[in-house]
Amino acid sequence: MMNTMPNTKYVVLGAVVLLIAWGGRAVEMAQVDPSRTTYGERNPSAPKELAAFSFLIGKWQGTGRARLPDGTVAEFGGVSWIGRYVLDGTAIADELHAAYPDGRPFLGISLRHYDASRKAWIVEHLNVSESFLRKQVNGSSGSVEVDGADVRVVTEGSREHYHVVDQDQWVYRMDLSTDGGRTWNEGQVEMNFRRSE
Repeated sequence: MMNTMPNTKYVVLGAVVLLIAWGGRAVEMAQVDPSRTTYGERNPSAPKELAAFSFLIGKWQGTGRARLPDGTVAEFGGVSWIGRYVLDGTAIADELHAAYPDGRPFLGISLRHYDASRKAWIVEHLNVSESFLRKQVNGSSGSVEVDGADVRVVTEGSREHYHVVDQDQWVYRMDLSTDGGRTWNEGQVEMNFRRSE
């Protein structure tokens, strides 16, 4: 009786050749497709205000600490923040990848856009992990404040501080309020980032 089963080494060899060929094709497609970029490009006609968040462009690795509800502080690593120019280079989308204190993965995506016609920032945050959208800043609520190397995003319940140390390092800090911004619990989260790309 003749064995009709293919020889395992030939099957594996064929799969490797196919993967190499497909991988090479994927690289070739990426090089040919000018619409594909790693971090996008800023549109020369984008409002100058967009520069306030341009430090986010690239890939960043970080460590941090968070104050838990019981008052203890949890330290963590393995945080990444990735920023890109989007919407034809007129806005910035940035992603925060981290883990909750219990180890569950966290993903949050912010979209930052300056509406020059209304002279107003639009900042929205999509919490992918918890499935909700937070409208942080728009023409009628919240604010973006820039003071030299510091950028602050203020909403009714949170203040986010971004301190740019230099082109390869920045610090994020979040304060929280439970009374609409009358009082603040400062330093609830703090993360330090260094450029990895």
